[in-house]
Amino acid sequence: MQINIENAGLKKFRRILGSAIFSFSMNSTLRFFIPVLIPLLVTSLNISVYMASFFITSYWIGYTVFQIPSGIIADRMGVARVAKLSFLLMIAVFSFFYFAKNSYIEILIVQFLLGCFSATVYVSDTSTVQKWIPAPGRSTFVGIYQTGFFIGASLGEYFILRGLDINFRFLYISIMIVLIIAAIINFIFIKEPERRKIKIRTRINKEIFYVAMIRFSAGFLYIGFLTLFTTFIVFDHIIPYSSAYLYAWIPAVGGIITSPIGGWMSSKIKRGKSLVSIIPVMALGFTIIYINYAPVAVVFAISFISGMLYGLYAGPSMGMASDFSGGDHNLASASSILNFSSQVGGTVSPLIIGYFFSIYGNFRLAFTFVALLSIIIVLIPLIKIKF
Repeated sequence: MQINIENAGLKKFRRILGSAIFSFSMNSTLRFFIPVLIPLLVTSLNISVYMASFFITSYWIGYTVFQIPSGIIADRMGVARVAKLSFLLMIAVFSFFYFAKNSYIEILIVQFLLGCFSATVYVSDTSTVQKWIPAPGRSTFVGIYQTGFFIGASLGEYFILRGLDINFRFLYISIMIVLIIAAIINFIFIKEPERRKIKIRTRINKEIFYVAMIRFSAGFLYIGFLTLFTTFIVFDHIIPYSSAYLYAWIPAVGGIITSPIGGWMSSKIKRGKSLVSIIPVMALGFTIIYINYAPVAVVFAISFISGMLYGLYAGPSMGMASDFSGGDHNLASASSILNFSSQVGGTVSPLIIGYFFSIYGNFRLAFTFVALLSIIIVLIPLIKIKF
């Protein structure tokens, strides 16, 4: 299948896609800013790992509750317009973190607000990318767009820890500068999609619920693992915190490779989007279980594989927003429903993992529980989705 985006303007679309990827990369960098710092915050604020896990949960609560409202707003106001505004608001909230870093409550508030505006950035950006091209090619380009997540989650964590080695002020100022550059690029290149004639306006297909189950399972499994990965390798005594920057990027970087591949594969096989979404999530569950028992020598190789599996799933699962939206007039709303489901999982799992660790002193039972539950849940859409 040859993907034709000439009608949307190839050069303009490339700029939009590149800007959206850069935006998503910075969005993801901020998403993992606090999780990477948790071992340090546990010491500086004199709190437990369980209490520190609320920093992650606070972000995901904001990110989750604002998903569907942000989709509705983007559909009504314009996806590109909302993308620009929400990115500015995200920068404004992050600017307060420097002054809140010594207060547990203030960090919780900043994390919540960052989650709210990060949700709007993602929903509006992914909808912008999809609306600019015809439906048959969307899962491929959503997969390419999703590389922004893995770039931010891997390289972002590395640079956060390396910047912290210099000092916190240097780290904070560096991130603010890059965020401002990303905002300028957004304002220059992100444009509203070209209008296409809509013959029939229909409602969102109720079977999107099964796609939402896939997204929940993947978020519950991978986001919990990824956000606490630095804490896992430090508190399980795999490596010292001083060396964490050498390894923190590993469980996400594999997705840079496989995210475009997953989108492309889903367009080549029957039931491609559903199968290429579900099978990697199941494989990811078994991978996370195995990491508890793997020799230290292969822990990071397995972590790399986890990112590759999540990358395969990411593009096809969000690409199904177009299939079940009932038309582009509902696309941002449909995208928000799917990402809402993912983030419900991502909100709950870090808290569960932190709670299990506080009781048992390791991550083995927590990772096993989260993985098994995710595998069981994702079996339902495997049977039900016929699209």
